[in-house]
Amino acid sequence: MKKIFAIFVAKQTGFWSRIFGRGGGAALPGLLAMKIYPEIVKELTKNLEKGVILVTGTNGKTTTSKMIVEILEASGLKVLSNSGGSNLTRGIASELASKSNIFGKIKEEIGVYEVDEATMPEIINNLQFTIQNGLDSLPRRQAGRRSLSSEVWIPASAGMTKEDGNDSRQRDSSAQHSVESVGTTHAPFQGAGQAKEGGNDNLTKAIVITNIFRDQLDRYGEVDKTAAIIEEAIKNAPGAKLILNADDPMVASLGLPSVISSETEETLEKNKKRDSSARRFAKSVGMTNSQRQKIVLYFGIEDPRISAGSELAIDSKDCLVCGNELNYSKRYYGHVGIYECPKCGFTRPNPKISAKDIKLNAENISTKITIKRESFELKLPMVGLYNIYNALAATAVASFLDIKSITIAKTLSHLKPAFGRMESFEKDGKKAVIHLVKNPTGFNQVVEAISSTRKPKTALLILNDNFADGTDISWIWDSEYEIFKNYFSNIIVSGIRSEDLRLRLKYADVSSRIITVKKDIGEALEAAIKKTGPDEKLYILPTYTAMLELRNILVKEKILDNYWT
Repeated sequence: MKKIFAIFVAKQTGFWSRIFGRGGGAALPGLLAMKIYPEIVKELTKNLEKGVILVTGTNGKTTTSKMIVEILEASGLKVLSNSGGSNLTRGIASELASKSNIFGKIKEEIGVYEVDEATMPEIINNLQFTIQNGLDSLPRRQAGRRSLSSEVWIPASAGMTKEDGNDSRQRDSSAQHSVESVGTTHAPFQGAGQAKEGGNDNLTKAIVITNIFRDQLDRYGEVDKTAAIIEEAIKNAPGAKLILNADDPMVASLGLPSVISSETEETLEKNKKRDSSARRFAKSVGMTNSQRQKIVLYFGIEDPRISAGSELAIDSKDCLVCGNELNYSKRYYGHVGIYECPKCGFTRPNPKISAKDIKLNAENISTKITIKRESFELKLPMVGLYNIYNALAATAVASFLDIKSITIAKTLSHLKPAFGRMESFEKDGKKAVIHLVKNPTGFNQVVEAISSTRKPKTALLILNDNFADGTDISWIWDSEYEIFKNYFSNIIVSGIRSEDLRLRLKYADVSSRIITVKKDIGEALEAAIKKTGPDEKLYILPTYTAMLELRNILVKEKILDNYWT
């Protein structure tokens, strides 16, 4: 009865939230349902006969999830996803309750859940039938000058929706976990999709990790803590396939045997000293290379022509195995690239899903995707090298599920942008596009992409420091604002911290003659449209709550559709 009542309350709450314009019912219904029936996520997810794909990481979660959903649907699968914008447990609960009937039956076959990095341990615990309690027997990974401490408070506010953004600074007890609380005694190695001994199948079939970058320091702290949170979550899902970015050393290290095997600390330490090669390291703990490949699938870029345009936002330089500084033979952006540790031999894994022959411009990108021995051409209606990685992650999931490459290529070539990510519109005859930005690496990649053409451009930069944005805005000083000195005819700055943007541009040596300050977002939009020439395009770079406010303005003017209708 509790389950039925929880679903009823969630459905009613979602309905009235949409009626009264309080968002799309993406968070509050699930929050109430979980208070009534805490097991609702696990119970309703059981109906998804093909299990769940989890997508996490700092940047690219939303776009990658959308790519995966559309590929799966094109292949004939019925997919359930939390596309409403809330990537906390309550957002997933809301979507499940919305799609189920009153008795908890769901017609969808597979779930694709976008998950905030900090919420991963909670989500995994909600999706596993059997969790073995006990002390963690695996060694902590080292981080050189930084400590991979397990004592991390998981913020309740990450991954908020419109409803969450208005929630001031209140903590949600459902998301208050410490990484210490999810330590487990691990089952022996099992291939993807296999059951834990003595229990049922895990609901988690694959975990996709896009990247780990510095993001919202007031919530997460440094990147090593984010990696520790995700690592602990992985250990609670030993039957899941890991789909990892080989070019990000922090992500690639999550596929090491010290994370996915069940060996003792003494055995691992002994073998780590004896062997310097990562491959021999895997073999030395009783896991053959073929066994490792069954549980880990890497994707990455294999294009020697691509190289980083900025030295800023390098978030991690140290080996996650021994703490020594990594050597890079190629860096694509941030700390992503081709790397090797000269001390212990930890090196970038060879990706099974790769991209080469990459061509980037301000309107789209093209590349050749290789899946083992098969290749296909892909043209994405998106910009930026980061979207190549999103496409590779989605392709890796499709490969894992044996979906044909022709379906992947056709689907991605017609992909429409996700909510707030490269959404285009016209206002007063002027063209504009929205690029959500929230951290140095993401910002630098967006600005680099839109600056690839020398045509004059107008930019509207909007910076808020609401709780859902992250109250620490120091990240703007690690972002490449110097690029605005070139090819931008007008820059309008707006939002709660608009004066901080003006100061940052001043230190970037951008002429004050082209900068206009309009704290009100509506007024800033009008000013930006007026300053945009007839042959120009307006590029809007807002933080999360600024993007929501901007979209509300455009929805009221009937320029954009309400995302939740």
